[in-house]
Formats: sequence, C-alpha cells, structure tokens
Amino acid sequence: MSIRHLNKMFAPKSICIIGASPEEKNTGYRLIRNLMLGGFDGPIMPICSPSKSIAGILTYPALNDLPFLPDLCIFIATSNKYIEQLEELGTAGLKAVMLINDQSHYVMYDTDQIRQISLKYKMRILGPNSMGAMIPTKRLNASALHLPIETGKVAFISQSCSMSTSVLDWAHAHGVGFSHYISLGTGGDIDIGDVIDYLGSDPFTRAILIYMESISERRNFMSAVRASARNKPIIVMKTGKYEQVRQVIQSHTGAMASSDLVYDAVFARAGMLRVNSIAELFAAAETLSMTKPFNGKRLAILSNGGGLNIMASDHLLDSGGELTEISKETTNQLKAILPKAPNLTNPVDIGLNATPQNFAKAYEILAKSKEVDCVLILYAPTIDDNALDCAQAIIDIQKKVKSNLISCWMGEETVGKARSLFEENKIPAYSSPRMAVSAFMHIVQFRKNQISLMETPERVPGDIKPARTLVRKIIDQALDAGHVWLTEKDTKAILKAYAIDTVQPSVVKTAEEAKRAAREIGFPVVVKVMSPDIIHKSEVGGVVLSLQSEERVEQAIKDITERVRNFKPEAKIDGFILQKMYDRQHTHELIMGMKHDKVFGPVILFGQGGTATEIIADRAIALPPLNMQLAKELISRTKISKLLKGYRDHPAVDMDALCHVLIELSEICIDFPEIQEMDINPIFSSHKGALAVDSRMRIQRITHKFPNRRLTIRPYPAELEEEFTLRNGRQVLIRPIRPEDEPAHNEFVAKITPEDIRFRFFGSVRELPHSEMARLTQLDYDREMAFIAQAPNEDDGHMETLGVVRTGTDPNNENAEYAILVRSDLKGQKLGWKLMNKMIDYCRSRGTTYFTGQILRENRTMIEMVKAMGFEAHTQVEDDIVEVRLKL
Repeated sequence: MSIRHLNKMFAPKSICIIGASPEEKNTGYRLIRNLMLGGFDGPIMPICSPSKSIAGILTYPALNDLPFLPDLCIFIATSNKYIEQLEELGTAGLKAVMLINDQSHYVMYDTDQIRQISLKYKMRILGPNSMGAMIPTKRLNASALHLPIETGKVAFISQSCSMSTSVLDWAHAHGVGFSHYISLGTGGDIDIGDVIDYLGSDPFTRAILIYMESISERRNFMSAVRASARNKPIIVMKTGKYEQVRQVIQSHTGAMASSDLVYDAVFARAGMLRVNSIAELFAAAETLSMTKPFNGKRLAILSNGGGLNIMASDHLLDSGGELTEISKETTNQLKAILPKAPNLTNPVDIGLNATPQNFAKAYEILAKSKEVDCVLILYAPTIDDNALDCAQAIIDIQKKVKSNLISCWMGEETVGKARSLFEENKIPAYSSPRMAVSAFMHIVQFRKNQISLMETPERVPGDIKPARTLVRKIIDQALDAGHVWLTEKDTKAILKAYAIDTVQPSVVKTAEEAKRAAREIGFPVVVKVMSPDIIHKSEVGGVVLSLQSEERVEQAIKDITERVRNFKPEAKIDGFILQKMYDRQHTHELIMGMKHDKVFGPVILFGQGGTATEIIADRAIALPPLNMQLAKELISRTKISKLLKGYRDHPAVDMDALCHVLIELSEICIDFPEIQEMDINPIFSSHKGALAVDSRMRIQRITHKFPNRRLTIRPYPAELEEEFTLRNGRQVLIRPIRPEDEPAHNEFVAKITPEDIRFRFFGSVRELPHSEMARLTQLDYDREMAFIAQAPNEDDGHMETLGVVRTGTDPNNENAEYAILVRSDLKGQKLGWKLMNKMIDYCRSRGTTYFTGQILRENRTMIEMVKAMGFEAHTQVEDDIVEVRLKL
C-alpha cells in the first residue's frame, strides 16, 4: 500500500485498547501492562464495559465514549464479528489499528475483507495474527510478547508469532537490542514492503532483519528493498524451501509460497543477504553494523592453535572466500617478533603459549599489510588464563590501526568477559570459527551486492529492433485457433523476429516430402515428430539424428510413426519437422526458458541442457528485465559456466552471443504476456555463437487490463519515448533514462557551466562519483522517473545527452519532487519547457497529487518559467531557496 499513517502505528501519541481485560492472564491485560512497563507517556484508554479501571487506568464503555480519537487502536479480536468492529473503527476515523492475536480465542480471519476495509477507510491494519510492535526509542511496547527489548540499531520484522517470541527470547539472552521489533502476522494490509519503506529512512535503524515465509505484494516489496538496500543491510531468513513445507506455509500465512530458487533470485536482485538460522541472522547484523565496508575477500587468520586455523580455513574456502597469501615482507616482520612460532604463513599460528603482547604485535603487522582486507583472530583458552588480557591488548592496537577485525574466542567458561569486551568496543565477537568465517563472508557478499546494485551494465551489442507485429500475428492466430502450445515453426519464427539464431525447420506430411526437403537442406538432417499432444519428443522416440541419406529419412519417419503409436496411441501426428544437423564439436548443450511463478510472475532460467537437464539440475534463475551485466551474472551461478570459459582444447564460448539470447528472451516475455512458458532446449553454444535448436512456447489469452503488472520489476517503459524538434531544427529523442546511459551522463555533466551546476546542486560540483551517478541512472521506474533528451553528436554521430528532468515520488504517491538540468549551450531551444511538461504529464497520469521543486532565488529564469506553467511559490525553505508547487 504505502507508508501512509505508519507514523501513527509505530510512533503514536495516544492509544486505545479494544478487548482490554482486568484478568492478569488475558491478552488485553498483558498489553496494558507492557504499555505501562515500556514507559509510554501518552494517554492509554482501555475499552472495557464491566470494569471501571484496569491496572489503575480508567476504562471506557465504548469507542464513542472516548474523550478524543486516538492515533492507534490495539484491537484484540475474540469473535468472528471483528469485521463489524473494524468497520466501526473506520467510520469513526481511526487511521492505525493493530489486530492482535488472542491465544485464548480462535478467530477465522478473512484477509481479503480486512484489506478491503483498509482501502475503504485508508486505515492501516497490522495483522491479523500479529503480536504487536515494540519501538524502544518511542518508549512503545504495544505487544503481547513475554519480554521487553533493549534499545539497539537493528530492526526485526517477523511473519510468524512463534518466531517473534523465540527470537525475542534468544535476543534477550544474548543482550541484543532493537530499534523496532514488529510482528506482522498474516499481513492483511501492512506487508513487509511497507515496513521496509518506513524503516529505510529511519535514522535509528542501521540494519533490517526479516523472518519471512512468503510474499504477496511483489512489486511493493521489490521497490522497497532495492531502495533501502543501497543505504543499510537487509538480511532475510526465508523458510519453506521444499514443497511439503510450502503447503504448510500456504495455510499458515494465507499467501502462495514460491519456488526457493526464485526467492534466491529475488533476494540477489534486490541486494539482500540470505541466512539460514537465527544465530546467523543476528551474527550478520552484528558484523555489518559494526564493521566498516571494505573491498575484496582476502582474509588473514591469526590464532594460538593450528586446529582452529584448519577449521576456519576449511570453512572459508568452502564458502568461496580467499585465504590471502602473505608477502615475504610481512612474514619477515612476523619472524622478527615471533622467531619460534609454529607457522607464520597464512593462517598464522603463534602457539598456545602466546602472550597478549604476541597477539597484539602480530595483529598490528597483519592489519597494516597491503595484501590483507580483514583479519580474523582465533583464541583457544590456555593454562595462563589470559583471554581477557589478550582481548584488551588487541583492542588497544585496533584503536590505533582501525583495521577490519573479527574476533573468535573459543569456549564458554573463561572467555565470556573477553567477548563482552570486544562487543563493548564495537568489534564483532563469535564463539566458533564457522560463525566467525560466516560473518566475514556476510561482509563480502553484502559488499558484492552493493557493487552489483550500482554497477554500470555494458551496452547490448547491436541495436535489435524486433518484428513485434509479426509475433503478435502469430500469437493471435494460434489463440484464435484454440492452440495452447505453439508449433515449432511458429516458435522459431518468434525467436528469429528477435534476432535469435535458430535451426530453421521444414514441415512435411509424407516420406516423399521429407526426402525432397532433405535434399534441399543438405545431409545430415534431423527428423522430429510434430504433434500437439507430444511436448517432449524424445520421451516417445520422436527424434532421429544424423540421417545421411533419403532412405534413412524415409525409414526414420516410419520408425517414429510406429513408436508414437505404441507409446502414445491417442496422439495426433500433424506431420514431421526436418532440420539441418549441425556439427557439435566444441559445442555445449544449454537450456534457456521462462516460466510464470505464482508470486513473482515471469522468471528466466538458464542451465545445462539436453535430455537429462532435469536430472543434472544445474540451473539458475533471474528476474526480467535483463541487461548484459545481469545476463552474465545469471550464467555465472551455474556449474557449467566454468566450462563455458574454455578448457584444454575447447575454446571459450561467445559469451556476448549467449547473453544476447537471454536478453531477447527477457524482452519476449515482457512484450508478449500471452507467452506463459518457454523452453529452448538445447541451445548449441560455442566460440562461433549460440544456436537455438529446439523450442516450445505455451500461450494463454490475457484478460488483464495491465498485463505487465505481473512483472516483479517494471521494465524499461519504451512507450514513453518520443521525438521533439528544437527551435534550431535539431531532432532529439526524449526517453526514460537507462543504467547504460551513465557514460553519456558523465559527458553531459562535464559540459554544464559552473553557474548551471550551482543552480542544479545548490553548490559547486566538479565531478559526480560513480556511486552517485549510478543512483541517477539506475531507477526503479515504479517510483522514480528521469527523462533524458538525446541526439547524435554533430561531429562524430555518437548519441549525446542534452538535458534531463527527474522526479522522486514518495511511497504514498502524494508528492513528486523534480530536478531539471539542460546543457548550458542549448538554452532558448524550448528543451527545458518540453522536459518539464513531459514529466508533469507523466506524474499526472500516475495520480500524483503535487509536483514540487526547490529553486535558488537568483535563478530567475527557472522561477519565471514555472510560474508561467502554473506553479506557485509555495514556501521559502531558506533565505536563498524557494519551493514551488503545482497541484496536478
């Protein structure tokens, strides 16, 4: 939905409780007790007709008897009449309701009805089946949970009541604090995406932890996570990996669970970090919130025991980390202070009798070495009982070198105080080598995610202009004929329309036609059965390869016909397909395809192909749309990707050609929602290119008004492109910005005069760093928009950017704030006017309420232009800045 009224939910000034009770074991009593013990300093108004007061707080007989309307209503439903009560709350004007789970009453909730009531009254509802929320910075414990929480910098969101209580118990025992602790329940209205949007801008939250069972609002979730993950780590524990478990989840959360591989793809695309246990969830949060980001994955390990080093090294290498090779210079420095140490190469073993000074000096050397990105220090208890002294010595050095450090003091009895000392000094501390190495890999993966979120993709080789009209005709004719699966001839025509190389089929009815076609194609050839009732031709013996003569072709048709009649007598044979048999030397058989996931819509698959593809199960999944970077990343997540790089006498495949096929498959599924399923198996991939050999597509008539809402990520909105003529006659293309535009955008900014730069950025900016330029060019089109004007350079013809206008819209879609910049030598060409009007029209079409901007008072040209367009000078932000606003 949005973050509308969530401030009333999580930072209320006043609260009423429906279902309050004077009985101490009742949920209504526990809620009042928790509010009081939490120190809430606003009015608490229990609604309870039999009792005059509860825990010393005056009660009220009914909602109408309250002295004023509270910000938040905590509603403990005890019967199936809850819908009538929610209607009453909405009519009264309540804007925030927590629908709390009462363990003594079983209520059958209808989440669809709850969602409708929420939309009808614009009333936000947390739950049903929620345990409430705790926000210690607001002194708010509006929960039915059994323990309070300490103040911390980590937010926790849970879809499960049992996990809410279990994680709370675990955190209480380990001294873990929270900025927010939110039990979502079933999520009739407020979902994970809404809460992430709210927490993304919260200054007290440095990391967000999520226990997730399923997702219902895919776009809201994806947009929220992609926006927040740029600023703070989001770590998720997702359960329900297997089909038997997912069936339980469907009844537990009321939402359709999705394939676990698809969730992996979603988390990776969003920049989230996935973990598999509660301990790992909090370990990741602790490490990421305490350790400064660093590039690289080179780890140095320092310990007082060889066994610990081996354990840590094994897990590091299993996890894809890198045990850095220590330089001779570093080794010599270590030898100078530890001449008798057991091992001074990485991992470094300084011996069980190592002193605090030994640890400190060795750490200082490793921390200062250029070949080390992070140091992991392992400690095993010794007879000297110096765990605390060793920890203090390392902390003293760390204050001086300020390096990346992770500690692991093994054991329990004698090392507890040392671990606490590390944590007090903001140094991650773990109890086992596995957990410590996992923590390091979390940092590596998080950094990798951050880079991928801001990486500039390569341009797709060539400019593909698909023959969409032809594809539309093929699909419409097949649907009108009642077909569910397209013929192979039609699927190959669609692939060819998107410039995907295919083995072109010849369709024949008889053996004589087959022999004639074989002569024209040239031997050797392949013969395949053509039947609407047979999807996998090889399963019925419907494919014969390497036919070298007309006689072999004739015999193959007879054999295929006989096998089909034996294995599937009900199948109708429409004819046979002949195609050229291609040389398979140095060729890899791959599979690409698309399927519709129940939650996330279309997903793209890549992996090892052939008839045994399901058994080998080497595949990876990604969300469309794809670009070169994303296509390469998808391929890299498969085992066969290592072979594709080349080995022995096998040359590397043409990776650009392979990526091109993936990108165009992504475009096909975006352009034609009627295609519900698609397989290309096999694709022959070699150093010569990529060739689609066999393909199939399942189609279905679409009745949705907005079919592309099925996509988790809004694709590039090509329909918004338009041409415009400047006053000087120069033709420009105005279109939404793409990530690939970053180089041209850098060139554009470099041509702006210092004065115009100051008008745009309210200060002097010589050059924008890549991280900032990535934010300007890599947009979530669901929430942001930027239109650029481009034209061929008049000297060498390359496309150059002439101007840009952009908006960022709040999650409630109430206000779009714009910024505009036109190249300084193009003023007076009406380009700024055109860009502004295009953006205003776009925001108006999305139902945005206000269009606002901030302008330096001395920028009179801009102020006069927007006033002429109907803007009002709404407020004066500062002495030299004016805010202008247009009601759309």
